[in-house]
Amino acid sequence: MTFPSEAGDPPPPSTMRTYVVGLLYEGPNRASSPEEAAALQRGHLAVIGRLGREGKILVVGPFRDDGSLRGLTVFDTDSIEQAKEWFAGDPAVQAGVFRMEFRPWYGAKGIGIHAGRPAEE
Repeated sequence: MTFPSEAGDPPPPSTMRTYVVGLLYEGPNRASSPEEAAALQRGHLAVIGRLGREGKILVVGPFRDDGSLRGLTVFDTDSIEQAKEWFAGDPAVQAGVFRMEFRPWYGAKGIGIHAGRPAEE
């Protein structure tokens, strides 16, 4: 991980890059039934799984509080339009149960959670 120096100097630009962060919020709509909610959630997770297997998502996870912010995704691109395109097929977003906001984020190169790595205890 790259941090500023003890004197407060920023990390060297060669160790940093721009990513896209997706902020997942509750949308304006609600599922009409528990079955519809479960189907939309499964579809949402299927999109996340596919993008992760394709290497397009570096970090993803839900928030565990009761706020309207439901999750965070870091996409392996510096293009907001590209991240929107990758996420466009999410059925929960299409149904308005979730909405995603995309923002550029400047972070350390090489971040990521790698599938298949055993969890550290």
